[in-house]
Amino acid sequence: MNYRLELKIAWRYLGAQRRSLFVSLISLFSMFGVCIGTFALIVALSAVNGFEAEVTHQMIGKDAHFEVMNYRGEQILAPDSIARLLMENDREITAYSPFIIYKVGVSSKKVNDGVVVYGIDTKTAKNVIDLPSKMIAGNFNLDSLEDSNGIVRYSLILGSILAQRLRVDIGDRLVLQTFQSPDEIIGGGPKMMQFIVSGIFETGMYEYDGNLLYVSITDLQKLLGVQGVSGIQFKIKDPWKSEIHASKAGNYLGYPYYASDWKNKNQTLLKWMNYEKFIVAAIVCLIILIAAFNIISSLIMVVVDKTKEIGILRSMGLSEGAIMRVFIWMGSFIGVFGSLLGGIAGLALCIIQERTHFIKLPSDVYMMPFFPVQVQPLDVVAVFVIGNVLCVLATILPAWKASSMRPVRAIRHE
Repeated sequence: MNYRLELKIAWRYLGAQRRSLFVSLISLFSMFGVCIGTFALIVALSAVNGFEAEVTHQMIGKDAHFEVMNYRGEQILAPDSIARLLMENDREITAYSPFIIYKVGVSSKKVNDGVVVYGIDTKTAKNVIDLPSKMIAGNFNLDSLEDSNGIVRYSLILGSILAQRLRVDIGDRLVLQTFQSPDEIIGGGPKMMQFIVSGIFETGMYEYDGNLLYVSITDLQKLLGVQGVSGIQFKIKDPWKSEIHASKAGNYLGYPYYASDWKNKNQTLLKWMNYEKFIVAAIVCLIILIAAFNIISSLIMVVVDKTKEIGILRSMGLSEGAIMRVFIWMGSFIGVFGSLLGGIAGLALCIIQERTHFIKLPSDVYMMPFFPVQVQPLDVVAVFVIGNVLCVLATILPAWKASSMRPVRAIRHE
């Protein structure tokens, strides 16, 4: 098989010629379509990866990798003992911190609202959650502070959106009060405590920044009149294996305890991001598919334009398979050059954006100030393969039509 001759003929047919300049332009536009499609697909997938990485980073930063709680919602009275047992059983656990979670009413001078309050130990919590790095005002400090009148008050930290909604800033006072059932109201009114805002955090996640505040675990125990905790948060070496370690902890402790990891708590958002990546890839692939249809059109026109030459080549001894491969090579050239140019341009844009962050985003709308991108090699390979496979498949019909011509009839063609 003389593949060199086939490649030479394919390259010659693909090049611009006076008689077939229009056909060559269509081939050029087809290559340009593959280039744009490849470029758009790499940039789109990198952007989806970037947003996914940023969102998961925010989720992991706010949440522990996994936490242990009681099925019946009862208090855990000996959290340190349970945590030490789990750490002895699983060497991948690096830190733990007890917590209390509760819904309370919060009141400022102007606004009343309902929020979720976390009671934490700042000394152990900073080893489990990444909240200290999210502080935008004040400090990650839940020790008692003096208010403007010199009175010592309990302190709290809250999300930036919640602070805006309550119209408070560092040093302002807030009142937390418990919600009670009708039976509890008969015995007395809700319990209330005054706190001072000592810090404001911003994770970029609306549901966190707009609905959470943190107080000292001992202060929340006083407010609720309890001695135990709601659960224990744990940190492991590899957060992406959280479900394995959560399952291991749950099986080890048994009923009435259960373990839930950060993926399980955010499974709806994670599933949505996976679907989004698939939908974006499918939509952008239509650009390459349209380019593939252009390849079919251009090659069919080449077959019509070169019918007499194809007949001469067949009469000179080229087989049907050789003629078919000539047109397959033509489609392959379009796919390879188009995907290479588009891939290089897309990768260049992503690398520049990753290093310089020149494409900005409005900080009041998005959780990050710049357009995040993350290039994954497997995505680049998949885009290159898909683009070239579509281009080769597009050549089958015109290649088959060219190879099935009868030499004598083709030579007589006008």
